[in-house]
Amino acid sequence: MKKKLISFLVVLLFLNCCSNSKPITGYWVGSMEMNGKNVDISIDYTTSNGTFTSKELMLLSVPISNLKYENRNISFNIVIDIEMVFEGTVDNEKINGSVRIQGGPPNTKITFNLEKKSATSPAKSYVVEKLTIKNKDVNLSAEIYNPKTKKLHPAMVLLHGSSMNLKDQYAFYADYFASIGFEVLIFDKRGNGESTGNYAASNYSDLIEDAVACLETMRNRESIDKNKIGLWGYSQGAMLLPMVVTKTNIPAFLIAKSPEIFGATEGGAYSDSLRILNMGNTPDNAHIVAQSYRTVEMMIRDGNDYKEVESFINQNAQKYNFMNQTGLYGNRTINKIEFDGYYWKDRMINFYPYWAKLKIPTLALFGEEDDILNAVKNESITKNFKNGNIKTKMFSRAGHNLKKAFNPGKYPDSDWPRVIPEYLDFVKEWLEKEIAR
Repeated sequence: MKKKLISFLVVLLFLNCCSNSKPITGYWVGSMEMNGKNVDISIDYTTSNGTFTSKELMLLSVPISNLKYENRNISFNIVIDIEMVFEGTVDNEKINGSVRIQGGPPNTKITFNLEKKSATSPAKSYVVEKLTIKNKDVNLSAEIYNPKTKKLHPAMVLLHGSSMNLKDQYAFYADYFASIGFEVLIFDKRGNGESTGNYAASNYSDLIEDAVACLETMRNRESIDKNKIGLWGYSQGAMLLPMVVTKTNIPAFLIAKSPEIFGATEGGAYSDSLRILNMGNTPDNAHIVAQSYRTVEMMIRDGNDYKEVESFINQNAQKYNFMNQTGLYGNRTINKIEFDGYYWKDRMINFYPYWAKLKIPTLALFGEEDDILNAVKNESITKNFKNGNIKTKMFSRAGHNLKKAFNPGKYPDSDWPRVIPEYLDFVKEWLEKEIAR
């Protein structure tokens, strides 16, 4: 009797699990709506770990967490720059519900709908290969998106921004370039994810050596056209591109997304002075912020040590309380080892001469509403080089990441931070011309 009861409970548990999983497993497509504006979304729950994708939001295979399903009620979370909580009802292979943004405006109404399209996710036009790339004592965890076509492929290595350091954060671009025929390499920046090393203690030369190691890996692959290997960089990675090509002749072309032409000091001076202005401070205070960044750079150039720089920053923040809303805030401590790295001492590097002397085709892309760097100034400077190898493009209403910027004072029609529509097509057309050469 006892054995029969146990068997019955096991069967009941199995049936219950099946009844709970059957309505949600599979590949789902739909949209999210906010203020009458829609963006595409899809859910791939064909394995035990579900993922969220929105091509318009430039999100690919973001992991789903906290999935709960009971009595036709479903909820799950995704974490990007923010955490989004989806709550809905499953009915006849459709899901309808609402989305909450953790810490967001309580009166923001966001709805979503999904419909199950298939039991399996769509086949990819490429395969993903995992590998480790060694650069001296550092091991870089990398992935190569390899198109399934049999011909030789052009190739692209993607370089990170200063705070977007994981390969997964570049999956959208890897997918995009692979879908138009490129073999694409993405990697965890040293000291991040599955890569070894210490990022904070690294300097730009270390990051450039990592980029060269990745380029050499691509050049050695039999499936790649060695004359058509390019470098794509975002923000910090874009800024470094002209310096990378002084260390290797592998790249045939460069794509720089939101590059700072001068260096880190000017980027910090601009972004923090703009933040102070937007918080209601005076233009004079914003000027003090910018000059404080330049003072720190000058102190480092003059040979001041990390304690002297730290002392200036703290005393300056005591004198001007608004400095506490910047990267040069009070009570800041500077690590001696990190002081020799990219964040402090590499402020002395001026990238202007490297940009002016570029000798290979380069596409520099800017967003008119960039709040990290002065895009208008940087584009103007780039054009003034009168270097025929550099082509620039400014996108209106675009932020630093070339998504639609949120600026209700200038653009009252609130919209999602979606990719600027013409941006990817523009890049594709430029690449097609370069590859055809």
